[in-house]
Amino acid sequence: MAIPHVHPMFLLILSLFCLPTLLAIPFQDCGWGDYPIKLTGVEVFEEQNKASLNITGSTNKVITGGFVLLGVNIGNKKIIDDIYELSELMTCPVSPGPIVLPLHKLFPFSTEEKMRVSISVNDPDHEEIMCLYFYYDTSSTGVVFA
Repeated sequence: MAIPHVHPMFLLILSLFCLPTLLAIPFQDCGWGDYPIKLTGVEVFEEQNKASLNITGSTNKVITGGFVLLGVNIGNKKIIDDIYELSELMTCPVSPGPIVLPLHKLFPFSTEEKMRVSISVNDPDHEEIMCLYFYYDTSSTGVVFA
């Protein structure tokens, strides 16, 4: 008799795990080389009416610092072209293993037009160690997986 109650609960739990995949939008690496940071996902979420990101991945080398380049375009118009010190965004040095790069309150969360977001990370010697881009609009917020 308890089995009919298990199936709906099982489906509910299963849907919670599958929901991020349903909201997935693809992202691409920039294709310039074999980067030491391998990306696994990008989470886009609202924070005080602004879009924030958590970029997840792993690194195979120690990252002592560097900088993050962020570009956001709507159509052909660049609305953001910022540079951040990596050490202001995460604790450095970063040991080999899993990483999360948080970027908070970057651009308007709600938009009527699709935005192209590009992010690259360079080490202190100006060598690019990560580069990605994706397209974002408010109808596709959620988790972005590779």
